[in-house]
Amino acid sequence: MDEIDIQTVTAIQIGMMRATQPHVRGQHSKMHGCVSAIFEVLPVPAPLNHGLFTGSGTYEAVVRFSNGREKDDRNPDIHGMAIKVFGATGDKAHPAGPDGEQDFILADNPVFFIRTAADYSIFMQSLAKNAPLGQPPVEFIEHLTKTHPEDISVLRAFNKHIQVNLLTATYWSQVPYGLGPDSSTACRYRVVPRSGMETDPAGDSHDYLRERMVATLAVAKVPVVFDFQVQVRHDADATVVDNPTVEWDVDFVTVATITIPPQIFDTQEDHNRGEKLRFSPWHALAAHRPLGEVNEIRKVVYPASQVERTRIAPLGQDNLRLTVEELTADIDDDFKALLDKLSRTFGYLSNLNRGRGTHTWGVAGRGTARFIVDPRFPANEFFTSAKTLPIILRHSSPGAREDDRARDGVAASVKFFSGENGYEGPGVLDILMNAGRQLFVRSIQDFSTFVHASADERKDLVKQGIMMEPELIEAYRIRGSFLDSRYHSWQCFEFFDAAGVRSYIKFRLIPGDRGDDRGLPAPDFRAEGAPSMDPVPDDPRAPDFLRQEWIYQARFSEVRYILQGQIHPEPEGVHPNHEVLNPALAWNEEHFPWLDLCRIEIDEPIMDDAVVSALDMTPNRSPACIKIPLATSPSQYASLGHARALVYPGARAVRAAAAPPRNN
Repeated sequence: MDEIDIQTVTAIQIGMMRATQPHVRGQHSKMHGCVSAIFEVLPVPAPLNHGLFTGSGTYEAVVRFSNGREKDDRNPDIHGMAIKVFGATGDKAHPAGPDGEQDFILADNPVFFIRTAADYSIFMQSLAKNAPLGQPPVEFIEHLTKTHPEDISVLRAFNKHIQVNLLTATYWSQVPYGLGPDSSTACRYRVVPRSGMETDPAGDSHDYLRERMVATLAVAKVPVVFDFQVQVRHDADATVVDNPTVEWDVDFVTVATITIPPQIFDTQEDHNRGEKLRFSPWHALAAHRPLGEVNEIRKVVYPASQVERTRIAPLGQDNLRLTVEELTADIDDDFKALLDKLSRTFGYLSNLNRGRGTHTWGVAGRGTARFIVDPRFPANEFFTSAKTLPIILRHSSPGAREDDRARDGVAASVKFFSGENGYEGPGVLDILMNAGRQLFVRSIQDFSTFVHASADERKDLVKQGIMMEPELIEAYRIRGSFLDSRYHSWQCFEFFDAAGVRSYIKFRLIPGDRGDDRGLPAPDFRAEGAPSMDPVPDDPRAPDFLRQEWIYQARFSEVRYILQGQIHPEPEGVHPNHEVLNPALAWNEEHFPWLDLCRIEIDEPIMDDAVVSALDMTPNRSPACIKIPLATSPSQYASLGHARALVYPGARAVRAAAAPPRNN
């Protein structure tokens, strides 16, 4: 077994975690429940009575049920059952393993689809290349065709299971483990429900597997019992141990039972407890030591993934207005599935760019906001005249093109600090703005359709009205300076005045001289669904001219802006799809005028790209008087800001975990 193969697998696994949702497990991230259980060892005859099975006894345990990859239970997948037994005594299989714990890692497929570390390395490289494109691991399939063509059907069937109820499913260890000191003895584990398989149809909910666990254990209060079985071979040479792709023609023997008593396990506290638990086949007694190259890879990959997850889980979660629980409490299954897709996409882009998934390249500076609140603006806790707060302002192009000459839009984000610690900490209010008065799609569902479409497909989206060409064109700038444009927040926020009365607010940033928007495209310009374009071939400007021009102005001249707010009274019968929340619709400026809030002056550019890269901007960071409107469905107008609040922290964590140097 080549150590390089193990290192390759580990590096790719960590990279894929960073490219998706690094704050959750790299595999089996969706937990349906982590439940308390009793693991009772039965009287076991020789030669099976080794390790945990030496004598009969009762142990406390926890059992975690999960999906392998899918967030939607209705989709085919592999499903996991991880058992942690407490109070196990004896020598450990790995010196770094925890004392007194014996883990059993099982899934609802009897065999694994990879034999060796070399196979695993090829698979992971192929998966990393093709999964973001929605394609199968083509290179690995070609490898199997040449080496083990019989394993292709194993690979294709591996994660194609639709379970009815996780409490009535059968689970296998797939790979072998030792049983006692004899090096030629190996076993596999199986867990079988005593109640038999359930014949009801699959559910119609995104989370029906968890819901059925709740119905059994918490509502019906019915205990669930499994038989824990071993399958033993005494001829376990390398050809047996390193071929987990075939089933053994050996009888299973029941050596223990697992009893899951009635319990309430679906609380946030229980969920947090389950997420903190670490499982590994190497959390084992020496008598049950993991065998084979697949387990040798797991010995390295599992702890590396666990360390990575622990290290970056908190990133992007500082000082947020709404918790994840508040943001996800009422969203429907379609919204959950779309959020998962966008999280993976933006995490992948952030990992690929070693920086922001969008708005990758830009420039930032430190300065101050002097509040000059218009008397007509509602009295509130944050926007109060005569105070001054530190701010950081960052300009960028929305696309991920490093070349400033690319035809694109422009953006501005402002982070307000409390004033207590200067520019340190996460800040108290982030406002994200772009050129153009409104967005070119109406909902996060339409935005996701746009993001995942090809250039030709985007032309069709324009024809279908999913993408709106005039609004898209308005966001373009034939750019000469970041100081030429006006920037709009597009989405609106709920705003609560000092008396608690709710209205809605949008923000815009305009030049300090109150100049008009400059740099709009010529009347004959057509975008045809493209959010950005290559530079014209003969553009003589420098690739970083926007950045350098702004830095020059900040150093030797004046960089000033005015932040304004636009207040819209709460309409009667407002709901998540009310027109007031439509991000593709600008409010009438005569009826709802822009009111001054503060003057912003930049004192110095930030020349350290690492500092700029570390800036964390999210619409969910705000004082109590400002809140994101919440949606229940991805087709609703309110879904845009709602989704950004859930997707941005994960992408931020990916960016923060990327190896330096990170892109701006």
